[in-house]
Amino acid sequence: MKSFGKILLLTSVICLGTSCLKQTESITPLSDVRTLAELQRESMVNTALLAAGNNELSASTASTVEASKSDPTLFYLNMKYNINNMDVYQTAHIPNSFEQIGNSFLKALAVIFLKLSGSKTINIGTVDIPIPDLNLDFQIVKSIKVTRIYLEYNKDLMSSTGNVADFSYINSLNLARPDKSQLFTYNKANNHCQQKCLDFTIINGNVFDLIKDATSVKVNPTLVISSFPKISDLKLDGQIDLQIGLKLPF
Repeated sequence: MKSFGKILLLTSVICLGTSCLKQTESITPLSDVRTLAELQRESMVNTALLAAGNNELSASTASTVEASKSDPTLFYLNMKYNINNMDVYQTAHIPNSFEQIGNSFLKALAVIFLKLSGSKTINIGTVDIPIPDLNLDFQIVKSIKVTRIYLEYNKDLMSSTGNVADFSYINSLNLARPDKSQLFTYNKANNHCQQKCLDFTIINGNVFDLIKDATSVKVNPTLVISSFPKISDLKLDGQIDLQIGLKLPF
């Protein structure tokens, strides 16, 4: 019996030791796990925005980072700047200079629509797009390209007018530089949203030379219409995509 008791005690000790060996500690991280690449991209964006004399992007703007394949010190900040219920008469306070550029181009297009009158081919003349004091360091900012322009009627306006507002009255709208070379163009035949939006084709979106050291950009629009708008209110939503080339100083 004594031998059996010793065997039972030894077995209990071995089982207890084995269970202890199997125990593991679990540590709950204080924040989400992020990859080194994600941290590097975030650091690059913040460094570039601060070095270029800008504030952080607003909540209405999404951004991604794309590294240059040919130059490790150059990368591209791709921005999607969104506007909602744009008031073409009011100057909004936009701290970020890149967003100010997008806002200026979208407002210029809205002003063009306000000039609808007279013949089917509207003689608008030269339009000045005001460029605010951007406070950009052009040793860092190396390119500014418009990669998309998209406009639609404000959703609340659409709802209040029975969803009748559309852009079917516009046959074409072209925006050109003073030297007549085209920047952006829209043609009704290429519309893929039942005339509920204007999605421009970008011919040459590189506006860096127009913006650098300028207080305004002169553009020559050509607008051809088939009729007049079904509603007179002009409240627009929209999006403009920009690609900013940045060369870091290190």
